[in-house]
Amino acid sequence: MKNLRLIVLPALGGLAVTGILVRAGQTAQPQVKRPLVIELGAGGRVPLRVIGDRYPTFSGISMDVESDEVVLTDENRTSILTYGRLFQGTDRVIEPRREIMGPESMVGRTCSVAISPEFQELYAVNKDIEDNMIVFPLSATGNVAPARELRTDHGGWGVSLDRKHDEIVITTQHNNKVAVFSRSAKGEDPELRYIQGPKTGLASPQGVHVDGEQGEIYVANHGHWRHTEPGEGRLKEPASVLALSTGKYLPASITVYSRTASGDVAPLRAIRGPRTRLNWPEGIYLDTDSGQLAVANSTDNSVLFFDRNADGNVPPLRVIQGPATGLANPVNLFVDTMRDEIWVTNYEDHSATVYSRMAEGNIAPIRAIRSAPKGAPASGMGGTSSLVYDPKRKEILVPN
Repeated sequence: MKNLRLIVLPALGGLAVTGILVRAGQTAQPQVKRPLVIELGAGGRVPLRVIGDRYPTFSGISMDVESDEVVLTDENRTSILTYGRLFQGTDRVIEPRREIMGPESMVGRTCSVAISPEFQELYAVNKDIEDNMIVFPLSATGNVAPARELRTDHGGWGVSLDRKHDEIVITTQHNNKVAVFSRSAKGEDPELRYIQGPKTGLASPQGVHVDGEQGEIYVANHGHWRHTEPGEGRLKEPASVLALSTGKYLPASITVYSRTASGDVAPLRAIRGPRTRLNWPEGIYLDTDSGQLAVANSTDNSVLFFDRNADGNVPPLRVIQGPATGLANPVNLFVDTMRDEIWVTNYEDHSATVYSRMAEGNIAPIRAIRSAPKGAPASGMGGTSSLVYDPKRKEILVPN
């Protein structure tokens, strides 16, 4: 999603800054001290100043319910953080139990994470730059290498583990694909099968949830569609290369497929249309107890709930939304049916908020994990590939 760093350098011919890592920064609270760390490339030049979000920005979320631990991915500082499930309050900064971070870890722009309690592993998908899924033991901490790495298509986003069939499902935005691998896949191991092609209705797929018991895959789509042929990407072309194509905008949607679907197949059902209120849906999770799909609806700061069998232009069964909720660009979620809670990561608020599993309306969270003091601004610069300075207006122009 977003890589929140901007460095300002003097005009030096031939200068190349190949990497920058903002670990964190001084906070208003004295108990949280995180010095700024910058890794420079060739030449060792120091920037004049650094503009960056100094705090972890939560994106992916999963939970080891047996050990009461929550795993969150930090896309801003490129780390994976582990917290205890129980804590008090909604305003104070919570320090993580463990942190996986550093060049050996290969943790990059990690959008989503899944957990296997049986195999004591976590699976994190890196998008856009690294183009891989990295796997760590649940106990991993520090600057440690992953146990294994799986090459993925360019622009991977969502990941979901099918514990019943020992498979893992990954979405890739740019080539509109849902790929299914063996859980133990590594390197350039091929997919077991994939869903891709004009009939699928996939349009910038983001979050994914597989229900191994009922045999269905649920996918959240932004709606940015480009023509793709079955098999495009990964081992057919270099990971970062997309075939020439045409595109268009479609309504945001939730598409549903058989777990064993393969190739250019139409969805079994699709939730799509103005009554759905879908607006840049990101994470998706099936509450197996209620039979409801929970969707992180990022653009209008809400969580939407649909019947798992819903089809067409249907309204949500209930909605969590409003100023009391603390929702701010929600991107991912996890439903804890054992303890009747739903967890949501908020990209623009340095927080993960917790609600009653059946909550609705403008309701305050039960508690929240904060990685920064409440109200600390997020930089808001996402997807930036270039910028320019306008000397006449004295402005920096940044395309997002």
